[in-house]
Amino acid sequence: MILKDFYTEKKIAIENEFSSTAPTVHLYSDAIFKTAITEPVVMFKYDTISWETSSEKNYKADVSFCLYIVLPVGTIASTSYENVFEIAHRIDKAVLSHTASNSIIDTNSTFKVKEKQCNNEDVHWDKNDYFIWEITYKTTLIENILKKKYILFNNGLSNEALEELGYNLTTDIIAINPNQVEGTIDLNTTI
Repeated sequence: MILKDFYTEKKIAIENEFSSTAPTVHLYSDAIFKTAITEPVVMFKYDTISWETSSEKNYKADVSFCLYIVLPVGTIASTSYENVFEIAHRIDKAVLSHTASNSIIDTNSTFKVKEKQCNNEDVHWDKNDYFIWEITYKTTLIENILKKKYILFNNGLSNEALEELGYNLTTDIIAINPNQVEGTIDLNTTI
């Protein structure tokens, strides 16, 4: 699925940007705050996904997504809260980089919308104990599920003979037309 592929691609890009000191990257879940966070964590969350579907099986999605950088409680020697700016810069570089590894993703359309420091003034729970930086992005994802279908003139050949020639009669062919094609037909498929 295109949403999973996009998340996986960006997760790998972020991990590669940080090499050995990469923060843990996973999908957003409040359950993370039930245990102590000792290392920086990046959570990926889809905000809005607006689909446009055409009759040709083209799917286009305008997507808004956020990345949350969660830093541990207090200041650990290697993780002061000011380090969030360096982490955010490297995440930007990874998310906004153009990769050609996935043709269903419109890599030229991903851009940053806003950044902010999160706080929950009205909610008092463990989440308030962490320094959280939010970055919001927008992108366009495109998925084509076009299948080549053909009307086949069988010229009197059986289905078995057509399959021996390499035709998949269940996925490639819309209909088999029994009419003959005029002229000589070369069934030799070797060149």
